Amino acid sequence: MIAFEQIYKTYPGGTEAVRNLTLEVAEGETLVLLGTSGSGKTTTMKMVNRLIEPTSGRILIDGQDIMDQDPIELRRRIGYAIQHIGLFPHMSVAENIAVVPKLLQWSQSRIDERINQLLKMVGLEPDEFGDRFPSQLSGGQKQRVGVARALAADPPIVLMDEPFGALDPITREQLQNEFLELESVIQKTIIFVTHDVFEAVKMGDRIALLDAGELQQLASPQELVENPANKFVDQFLGQHRFQLSLLTQTVRSISIEAVRPGEEPRSRPAEYVSLRTSLVEALDIFKKTGKSILPVYKQRKYIGDLYKKELLQVITKLLGETDEGGAT
Repeated sequence: MIAFEQIYKTYPGGTEAVRNLTLEVAEGETLVLLGTSGSGKTTTMKMVNRLIEPTSGRILIDGQDIMDQDPIELRRRIGYAIQHIGLFPHMSVAENIAVVPKLLQWSQSRIDERINQLLKMVGLEPDEFGDRFPSQLSGGQKQRVGVARALAADPPIVLMDEPFGALDPITREQLQNEFLELESVIQKTIIFVTHDVFEAVKMGDRIALLDAGELQQLASPQELVENPANKFVDQFLGQHRFQLSLLTQTVRSISIEAVRPGEEPRSRPAEYVSLRTSLVEALDIFKKTGKSILPVYKQRKYIGDLYKKELLQVITKLLGETDEGGAT
């Protein structure tokens, strides 16, 4: 668990980047720090691994004050993935992933095993990509390697600073979806920074919305969208309320109404939805494929079939509820 206790960060000259921040991140939770440029979200994240140090207050990891720990040792126990990846250009993919395990003096056999495991986990074939250099990778492939490197030493905490922000929309969505599936496998405590409210709603278990260094609301995506805490939150959500409300509703949340038992496919097909797929995404998959039924999976396990007809009925019902609430 990570606890922020009355954290302030004031830079020379008097600029107050973070003001009186108090919140907790539960073990295994993905907390999204959301806000515009200058809101304090990246500063907050960087204080966790002491790339930036707080002016006052305490940050505790499992009850221990991070300021009582050696910063180098602290950082080796925390994964870190950033927007521009930061891969070492003179190192191969395998060598980039191996950096922290080597510093921790892992055996070469253990390092090799971990590299193969992680590359497969992020969808890159070890034999094909292990010996490549960053200049030989696409943007999406580089970002996958960046995530693998952040996970290399199996850290309990991973910090992600707009990790998909520099990618084209199609690759970005693909990596977001892949990472959502990966989350349930790696079971890490994740702090994820973004300025994109749609990404925040999609990726986070909870969202901390910041403005000018102050916490405006800490809530689940659904609570944030349906019950803004103040005028700022309401304005930040803007005119996207209905689309955001559909993003907070997933196949899991409507499974009783729209998912039925079916005949299990021999293998997972190319067109499917997961329990974490949002209603917006599910509707888009139905539209693109022209199908009326899609299989539902939890990782590789078949759950049942999602019916387009029932999905449309649920969305129509939600639209009626949103209109009655006056949110559109």
